Amino acid sequence: MFGFKFIQKPKPPKPASKKVQVNFNGLAVALNFKKGVKNFRLKVAKSGEISLSMPFYATQKSGFEFLVKHAGWLAMTHAKILANLPKEDEFRLLGKIYRIKIDANLKDINLAKFDGEIHAPNFKALEIYKKAVAKQIFTEFIYKFTPVINRKINRLTIRKMQTRWGSCNHKKGYINLSLNLIEKAPELVEYVVLHEMTHLIFPHHQKSFYEFIADIMPDRKVRELALNGK
Repeated sequence: MFGFKFIQKPKPPKPASKKVQVNFNGLAVALNFKKGVKNFRLKVAKSGEISLSMPFYATQKSGFEFLVKHAGWLAMTHAKILANLPKEDEFRLLGKIYRIKIDANLKDINLAKFDGEIHAPNFKALEIYKKAVAKQIFTEFIYKFTPVINRKINRLTIRKMQTRWGSCNHKKGYINLSLNLIEKAPELVEYVVLHEMTHLIFPHHQKSFYEFIADIMPDRKVRELALNGK
């Protein structure tokens, strides 16, 4: 007789997270069910997107109950962030807001001759100009703090970020800064640059990290609150 051996296929791994999009008081909210998450965490991103992180086995009902409990905070925070989002005809640079004027006859960006306006040949030129200013200003602040940080920066990357102003890889000496940071006032840009450079020495957010920054920038807390719109 022939013997047959049946091999049972391994079961696919269970997902570690799941996402459900819901409507709450006219606002789109992403319910993120995640393993390893023990508490509910409600967040409004700088783009205005709303998310609620929840324990994996929590119910949608418990998520709605949490939203109801924090409805006032959510409405106020979301409205504040939307008010600060740049409009299509606005250009923000170093804490100032300029009205955009497109003139195809122009060859370069013209900012100096017009009060409260920025004249450009097209929107692509505006984006190129924004990146150039960001690179210049970020680099100037890096040079300013290099003597006191005394660590080598091997790479500076400027790119669009959705949820943070910057990041640091202290092992590789990489600094990443958000392109949209250049929209903020110079003193706030300066704080973020110092913050990320300090991570080259202190790769954490413990007391020693903030004490080091405060020794260089005594008003760092005021700047941090202003950066986050508080």
